[in-house]
Amino acid sequence: MKINQIAEENYQWVESMGWHNKSVLEALALVASEVGEAINECRHEEPTPAFQEELADIILRVLDIAHWQGINIEEAISQKMAINQTRGTRGRLK
Repeated sequence: MKINQIAEENYQWVESMGWHNKSVLEALALVASEVGEAINECRHEEPTPAFQEELADIILRVLDIAHWQGINIEEAISQKMAINQTRGTRGRLK
């Protein structure tokens, strides 16, 4: 399944749950809360098995925002990857 298709399917599910009753800022805050949950799964030497679920939650929340805002996330990701490739290390060690 392509990323935009996942975004559409997830958006429709979130809509059916009645959870699109927030601002973009509030939706981004929920992404941050998912990042916090992922961090909690990495508190020891190795991430817990739940870490992958938290990463999925982060991605799904971001995809929901992208679809809601009419962003073609596949295109945006491809464009950003191309930009990143032109930047080199920008002073960072490899």
